[in-house]
Amino acid sequence: MSEFRYNKLIQQWVLFAPNRAKKPIKIEIKDQNNIEGKCPFCPGNEDLTPNELLRINDKSGSWACRIVPNLYNALGINTEISSSKEGNFEKRNGFGAHEVIIETPCHEKQIFDFNVDEFYNYYTAVKLRLLDLKKDNRLKYFSVFKNYGIDAGASQPHSHSQLIAMPFLPPKIKEQLQWCENYKTEHDREFFDDMIYDEKNFKKGILKENNYFLAYCPYASKYPFEIMVIAKKQTSSIHLMGDDALYALSEISRYLFETLFKKLGDFSFNMILKNGDIQNEQNPNRFHMQILPRLYKTAGFELDGDIFINTFLPEQAAKILKDN
Repeated sequence: MSEFRYNKLIQQWVLFAPNRAKKPIKIEIKDQNNIEGKCPFCPGNEDLTPNELLRINDKSGSWACRIVPNLYNALGINTEISSSKEGNFEKRNGFGAHEVIIETPCHEKQIFDFNVDEFYNYYTAVKLRLLDLKKDNRLKYFSVFKNYGIDAGASQPHSHSQLIAMPFLPPKIKEQLQWCENYKTEHDREFFDDMIYDEKNFKKGILKENNYFLAYCPYASKYPFEIMVIAKKQTSSIHLMGDDALYALSEISRYLFETLFKKLGDFSFNMILKNGDIQNEQNPNRFHMQILPRLYKTAGFELDGDIFINTFLPEQAAKILKDN
């Protein structure tokens, strides 16, 4: 039976319609090794990328993770912020930063194959890059995301993520942070503490827990097999985490992606690291990571009412992922 569930974090209703899971879908298996010419992200081809911004080396001294400016950048850092009127319209120039996180030197390896150390290198690189970009107080919001597979917007087969730094907080992010502040004022409790309490009390969506993080399929998931990983203690951003927390995040990430691949195979997904407003370390955000499988395409109903149809209840998805 279909049902609506309210997602308190994004303040949206989600429609669960399990019967639509019977709709046939075609999943194409992609040959990740079949590329023309040289891969710009592979070792030996470093001259094909813009100048390196950061690298993490392995024990042999070779690079294990690199961050470079995006050659096809959406925003540019070497400019001043400006805004102007064009008739009755307002416009701003494209100031900001757009960078690529090359997660591994191995062209054939995908995130499903990463070991704990490879996840740790990746998260450490993100942390260090955010700490550096944060020094430029013109930058207000830092979006860190991974697109995997053609249905999630990926265009380059070598495993990578992106970082976009903007000179303002997107309205949606600002509204969420303000909502969390209002929640604390009204209830004298942190919203994310209550959200964790609710999910742990529900129990059915819980996938994994360690000293620092909780991983679960959210009660009102927008996407089938959606996973949330959230810091159990107040930490607003990954740039504030110590080594122990980064390693704990790496361990839980390894478990989740290994399990997802085992159960779903090679599927498209988006992964988003939510760090809130890192220029304001008192902001009410709690660091969380979203893994959003793109098993079905967004269609007219979602675009019209901004209500998503999810074909799997989260407790069903969690049971599938947890079953041996």
